[in-house]
Amino acid sequence: MKLSNTILAAVLAVAPAAAFAQDWTGPYAGFQIGGSEIDTDDGAELDGNGPSYGIFAGYNVANGNLVYGGEIDYDVTEYDVGDGAAEVDSTTRLKVRVGTAVGTGMAYGTAGIVWATSPELGDDNGYLFGIGYDMPVTENMLVGAELLTHEFDDYNDTGIDVGVTTLKARVSFSF
Repeated sequence: MKLSNTILAAVLAVAPAAAFAQDWTGPYAGFQIGGSEIDTDDGAELDGNGPSYGIFAGYNVANGNLVYGGEIDYDVTEYDVGDGAAEVDSTTRLKVRVGTAVGTGMAYGTAGIVWATSPELGDDNGYLFGIGYDMPVTENMLVGAELLTHEFDDYNDTGIDVGVTTLKARVSFSF
């Protein structure tokens, strides 16, 4: 009897927790932290990188396995451009998302518009596209990751095209 209890305890210890059905419909909000790599494609020496952190909010609608919605986010950035020649202070994004259930989470694609603010280079807007994955931790808490590519054509009429790749870790709460 003691051996069977030990085996049962060992099985229960390594057995995966029961998955719950995730209801993706409704509002959500959260915070994110990440980093970016900035590249220019015209020979300008304005490449750079840096961390970012921010908040986001959105709304999803589930229709079978298809999930779609919209999201807005704001990041405070510490992007160092051109070895200290300029900084990017913040980015704001307005995105649409379309996803589907994969495993216990949701994989999605996203696209939208982005605004960047720089004291030295001025403000400009561009477009973005990317992918992400959200995985439920509890019924109301999700963790995820998002990879975005941003494109700014002729940034603030400087003749410089700028590309930014951002990878972020995200935590969100549905309500």
